[in-house]
Amino acid sequence: MTRRVPRSLAFVSSLALLLTGCSMSQLPTYAEVQDETHRAMQRIVDELPPDSTVERDPDGTPFGCEGDGVFYTAQWVVHPGADFDGQQFIDGLPGALGDDFEVEDTGLALDFPAVSLVAVAYGDTGMNVSVAAAGGHSSVGITATSQCAQAPSD
Repeated sequence: MTRRVPRSLAFVSSLALLLTGCSMSQLPTYAEVQDETHRAMQRIVDELPPDSTVERDPDGTPFGCEGDGVFYTAQWVVHPGADFDGQQFIDGLPGALGDDFEVEDTGLALDFPAVSLVAVAYGDTGMNVSVAAAGGHSSVGITATSQCAQAPSD
């Protein structure tokens, strides 16, 4: 003999499971999104000439997002050397990074080489990569903003 579960009990059980699942899903930790952001930025640095030097700005204050959540932001400046072709680098970057990154159309017309990316394999980190030239030398700016995360505890 097969027992049937009353519909009301099945509904309550399903609702409890759904609510429990939702309450258990939390924002990632600040340390996790910081690590994802740095790894995504490093992927871009890895596409630059090996003798490039990287200046990493110190970690800044978290910016607020959903509820009590915060974004992690970072900015690096890379100096690739004298013979660097910034436009060629920007044009080839999305293909070199592959499916881990998507180009984001900002709709902005810029007068310098730049691309906006979403690092889908790194927590959907938003990234802007631009090239500036001064004094005959180029530098590559990489700015990144993580997904919303839990505020750091300290």
